Amino acid sequence: MSGGGPTIVVVGGGVAGAGAALVAARAGARVTVASGAAGASTLWTGAIDAGSAPSDEVRAAAEALGVVLGEAAIVTSAGLVRKVGGREAAMLDLLPLLRDRTVGVVRCERPAWDGSALVRTAGAGMAPIDATILRLTDERVIPDAEFAARHDEADRLGWLAERLRHALQRAHGGVHALLLPPSLGLERARAEELSRLVGVPCGEATGMPGGPAGLRFERARDRALAAAGVNVVTGRVTSVVAAAGNPDRWTVQLEDGRLDADAVILAAGGLVGGGLEYQPSEAMLAAALPPAARPVFRCTIDAPVRIGAHGRPLDVPGSMFGIAPESIAWPLSRDALMDRVGVLCDDSGRILPRLYAAGELVADAPRTWLRALESGVRAGLAAAREAASETVIAPAARPSSPARAPASRP
Repeated sequence: MSGGGPTIVVVGGGVAGAGAALVAARAGARVTVASGAAGASTLWTGAIDAGSAPSDEVRAAAEALGVVLGEAAIVTSAGLVRKVGGREAAMLDLLPLLRDRTVGVVRCERPAWDGSALVRTAGAGMAPIDATILRLTDERVIPDAEFAARHDEADRLGWLAERLRHALQRAHGGVHALLLPPSLGLERARAEELSRLVGVPCGEATGMPGGPAGLRFERARDRALAAAGVNVVTGRVTSVVAAAGNPDRWTVQLEDGRLDADAVILAAGGLVGGGLEYQPSEAMLAAALPPAARPVFRCTIDAPVRIGAHGRPLDVPGSMFGIAPESIAWPLSRDALMDRVGVLCDDSGRILPRLYAAGELVADAPRTWLRALESGVRAGLAAAREAASETVIAPAARPSSPARAPASRP
């Protein structure tokens, strides 16, 4: 990092943390991202939820992270064609191809890929096409991520392009685009380069969580943070406390060190990402009566935050054994606590002066990729402005706006 701007520490390197770090750095702050391990963003399959028109800052952050925002149509490996608000760069956009165009679905022996079945499920506009895309015997069984990594090599991509051109020639001009299994690069999306080599649009279908799309996000994030001058520290954050003798500063404690900052953004994820944990009273002691009742969720980082939902802190259960787990989870609860629980903050993510939350750690926020990015961008801008100001703003007492309903499940 360089420059004389305020120092900001972002806890978490997922989509929300990356968005917060990028916009804060562009606003002149000296930013450090502290990330302990892969989170929920690594499980991303490449689809972007539809939402309101994103701001210029959100669009710029998305582009840096290898994401194309805008209406598109993608197809899943199961053959479901769905409209989305954006896509990872390797996904094939069917929207300009759905009328009077035929998409060739490549048939090959890959795990969880059946080109013929996909065509039958997807319906009109799709046709199976035979093409040799496996070069080695083990490619029938290796994971999608390893198969995709082989196409990072220019020689392998050129080999694939030649085979796909031969397949198109056998189709006598009846195919106008090609849909492939998740395979087009790991270090970066290679769909655009492959399309140029083949002469027709080429791209992937979405795969399973933990496939190439999420790993490409990690690579794109690392490149974007490096280009923005953001420092990255690997390590689990254990606590965030006000600095001794200086209420305008925060101390971020890691397992093997500490960071001092003018502002901190907590973007450690929710229950999947590791920022929250389920800890009912009965988990205190095995096979014994708990000594006290306690809320069933807690933040995994020791910080001055309030965990809540529906705009208010969590209640302490009236029973020593907490509440029935099935009462807080989907599908047995129409408005599941697990979908809402998080850190209480205002609309900018502000918890206390110069302490912010973003992404799935925020209470009542929709658990979607685009909303996480938007949340991170808002928190990053607000934290950079407040940290650069000499005026300390009064702490946020409670969220002033009504609780926001989480996105409905598909």
